[in-house]
Amino acid sequence: IDNEHGIMNQETIFDMIRAAQCQRTPAIVRCTNSTPDMMHKVLDMGAEGILVPVINTAEDAREVIKSALYPPEGERGIAYFTRAASYGMIDDKAGFLKKANEEVFISIQLETGAAIENLDEILEVEGIDMFFIGPNDLAASLGLPNPHPEMTKIIKETIQKIIAKGKTVGIFVTDDEAAKKYIELGAKFILTSITQYMTTGVREYLIKSKNN
Repeated sequence: IDNEHGIMNQETIFDMIRAAQCQRTPAIVRCTNSTPDMMHKVLDMGAEGILVPVINTAEDAREVIKSALYPPEGERGIAYFTRAASYGMIDDKAGFLKKANEEVFISIQLETGAAIENLDEILEVEGIDMFFIGPNDLAASLGLPNPHPEMTKIIKETIQKIIAKGKTVGIFVTDDEAAKKYIELGAKFILTSITQYMTTGVREYLIKSKNN
C-alpha cells in the first residue's frame, strides 16, 4: 500500500489494510518517510510490515528498527487499545509484544548513491527483513538514465551483495521482462504499479474509438 507516492488519508490506509487481510493477504505499507509517527500508525492499524524510503546510512536503518520494534529491542510506543492489539482484548500483554517484534516485516529502500556507497554498513544492521532497490531514484541520484548499462551493473552488484548476506532483495519493475530478469538474479519481492496498465488500456481504447 503506497503511502509515499499514493494519495490517501489514514482512514483509507486502514480500510485497505483490513481489505487485504480479509483476503488473507499480508499488508505492507510504504511509509511517507522514515519518521516514527508514520511507522507507528500503520503498525498500530495492524499492517504486517512497513517499507521505508530513502535509507542512506546504517544509522538510518537502525532508526527504522527502533521505530518498528517494541522495547527492549526498539522504541515503538505501546498501546493496547489499537487494532494490532485486538483493541485491548489480549490477556498476555508481554506475549503480544514479543510476538509483534518477531513477526513484523521491516523493509528499507536503497535508492540513492549514498545508500549504495554505504551498503556494506547498512547490511550489517540486524532486523531488516528486506532490502528494496528503487531503480528510478537511484539512477537520478547517480546522474544516469534508466535503463543504462552502468545502472544494470550497479543493480546486479547490489543484489549480489544483499543475497550474499542471506537477506531478501526487493525491486521496482515496470514490465514483465524486468521482473523476469531480476527474479533470475535473485530478487524475491517484486513491486510494480497498476497505473501504467490502466492508462495503456485507456489510451488503446481511445485510439480505437477515434479510428472507428
